[in-house]
Amino acid sequence: MDYQNQIECEWLHSPSINEVKDQWLALEPNTKPNPFISWCWIGPWLETFVDDFWLLTACNSDQVVGLGIFTVKQKRNWLGQSYNHYSLHRLGDEQADQIWIEYNDFLLECEHEAQIREAMFSAVKLRLQPRDCLSVGASREEVIFHDAFITDQTRTMFPRTVWQSSSYFIDFKRLNSNGQTLDESLSKSARKQIRRSIKKYERSGFLKVHTADSCEKALILFEQAKHRHMNRWGSNLGESGFANPEFVQFHQAFIRHNFSKGMIQIHRVTAGESDLGIIYNFHFGGVVYFYLSALSYSDDPQLKPGLVAHYLLIEQALAGGMKMYDFMGGEARYKQTFSNNRQRLSIIEYHQPHFALSLQNMARSAKRLMVQSS
Repeated sequence: MDYQNQIECEWLHSPSINEVKDQWLALEPNTKPNPFISWCWIGPWLETFVDDFWLLTACNSDQVVGLGIFTVKQKRNWLGQSYNHYSLHRLGDEQADQIWIEYNDFLLECEHEAQIREAMFSAVKLRLQPRDCLSVGASREEVIFHDAFITDQTRTMFPRTVWQSSSYFIDFKRLNSNGQTLDESLSKSARKQIRRSIKKYERSGFLKVHTADSCEKALILFEQAKHRHMNRWGSNLGESGFANPEFVQFHQAFIRHNFSKGMIQIHRVTAGESDLGIIYNFHFGGVVYFYLSALSYSDDPQLKPGLVAHYLLIEQALAGGMKMYDFMGGEARYKQTFSNNRQRLSIIEYHQPHFALSLQNMARSAKRLMVQSS
């Protein structure tokens, strides 16, 4: 019998956090490592943001093989008709979702990952009523582009790409198999910029990475990153995450929950008395995930705090036996400079077909044509 047909899915409305935690932690050791769908992230997210949710479970012979948490917001379309907007491990709210989950997916027993995911998305499809919408992401292409919403080659739901970007990372196994050092993997121009910048910084003193060695110090560095980050990205809601109290509250809880596990790595990089900035990374499953930086920029364009800080941390990760340094989503020149691999990340909304959606799509198409012709 096909494995997918053996899977039974069930919806549970707002079970206790302890019940969800027990199921999550029981399944997690049998899944592929991913910080964003581990209890390390999901636990603080539920505690910080979520009052009402649906837990979707997938079982095979009474054994839980898949879990996913959906929040539901009631919205209105162009015609004023109400509909339910389902979001996987997000809230469908710009302010709350600024914590920015990546590599989003169901928590899946890895041996039959694809079949379980398909069964769970099929369960979601059966639940959606006319006009309802499902939002998934930011996720890899194999997660969001699948056959669950296609029946007999006929599309039964309409996808809309809300956000799309590349995710950049350095695969150390590939680096080592090519017999390359980090320097040898970089372009001549990149090596020149980094060496010149390091030489200039070292006029102020020895370059050093200081890593928070206690939860209290990690929280202090996180707080110290605030003003620099807001100066660069903006101090209004929707700009720097530090301007969003919910973002700050979540990360304080995230750091407290996970520092003792060795997952939280917050670094200050200095050159003597000069400060290059703060880097906030996660270490999970042998991978370094770069989450954010708050850097000190100067008037000298040859000083590259980001390039130098990441160069030092990548060398540290290589020496420490890590598998990968993942810059995650978002386009930036420094990510392309270091990375030897990339993949596509997207946020997709799937909509049930209805008249208001047709009008909305026609309006979007007309707007695109106007922009293209202008």
